[in-house]
Amino acid sequence: MRVPIYHDTNIESLLHKLNTDTCFLSDWNKENDNLNFPPEIIQNAVAKNVSSHQNNYYFMDEMLETKQWLAKEVFEIDKIKKRNFSFAISSNGTSTSYLLLNLFRIKKKLKVLFIAPIYFTYIKVLTDLKAETYYVEGMKEGKLHIDFEELERSIVKNEVNLLIMNDPLFGSGVKITKDIYQKIVNICKNHEIILYIDFMYGGMDWDIDTLNIVNYDILNLFNIYSNIIVTESISKRLFLNGIKNCIVYGNEENIDFFEKASVHTLGSLVYSQLTLLTQLYDRKNRAYVLNTIKENISYAKKNFELIQTMLICSDYILSDCSSGYFCLMGIPFNKLNSNNNLDIARTLIEQINVLTIPHDRYLLKSTSHYYFRINLSMEQSRLIPAIKKIVELLSLEDIRHLCLHD
Repeated sequence: MRVPIYHDTNIESLLHKLNTDTCFLSDWNKENDNLNFPPEIIQNAVAKNVSSHQNNYYFMDEMLETKQWLAKEVFEIDKIKKRNFSFAISSNGTSTSYLLLNLFRIKKKLKVLFIAPIYFTYIKVLTDLKAETYYVEGMKEGKLHIDFEELERSIVKNEVNLLIMNDPLFGSGVKITKDIYQKIVNICKNHEIILYIDFMYGGMDWDIDTLNIVNYDILNLFNIYSNIIVTESISKRLFLNGIKNCIVYGNEENIDFFEKASVHTLGSLVYSQLTLLTQLYDRKNRAYVLNTIKENISYAKKNFELIQTMLICSDYILSDCSSGYFCLMGIPFNKLNSNNNLDIARTLIEQINVLTIPHDRYLLKSTSHYYFRINLSMEQSRLIPAIKKIVELLSLEDIRHLCLHD
């Protein structure tokens, strides 16, 4: 399907309705201070060698020594079948994606296929770049579902040269399985197109026994096909939204191109970003890092299970969540007298002061449900009452009295 030319990702009209008592269910921040990373490590990273670092530039193409240290510190050679990838250290995922997409455009006119739902930045940036954009659904009724025949038809028909996907599918907690990755990579290889995997919220499977600092299944995809880009962030996994960093994996040609271009486009990193990144990947802090992620995702899982119990035997839908801090909830349109997602979001905040972001913003289209994401890191004392308010509001016998907008 073609992404509509005027697809609107703007939610300002909803955000303007926020007040101090609003429960922002779809919040992107972490308001739960109990889930914070040990502050000592952050403080040590920021304070470390201030005098020797404060006068230096830290450009991405001048980090060979740091990259060598990182490879030795992080990669377990026995888990990498063959290292067919290179990597770069970058400041954050958003600026990284913006530069990468611009670099791809330099080589050829972009014709892009998304597996939806997808992070809105890709939609917005590619619209700005006047790229042709299409999408296929990655979910059906909250579960992972990709029609590979449709995906391949779209690639051929629209002469697609770049496939972009989030893992987990954006905001859903629905992760891409190993067999699905194999199929996607082989399709990209057969049609010689770039595969871009946004793994910024990946690496947080609720099966904590498999938790690791690096996802080797992802890195071993480079043994099948070299024209892959993967972005991931240890700070994102720790919910350190105010302290950014990003690792970009790719073949040597793409990474070299990215690093050289970053000098005159993204500029240098702040020294504290670099020192924090090395602290987070340092083996001596490994237990703190993994335990923090485990505690956070265990908390998210408990909240998800509470919501599941509340909605059992109902026609509400929850995404088949098994990773990360977010899940999706779907409200049946038949409980409402509108199927306009923005109008429904307005009604919820105006009637019960609960703010939700319509997930059609991220190209999750549904003819049966209003979908929005839930931040599972929220305090239960705020999360559960907000869900109850939604259910109670929509359980009113005379739903016609809801003041939905025309």
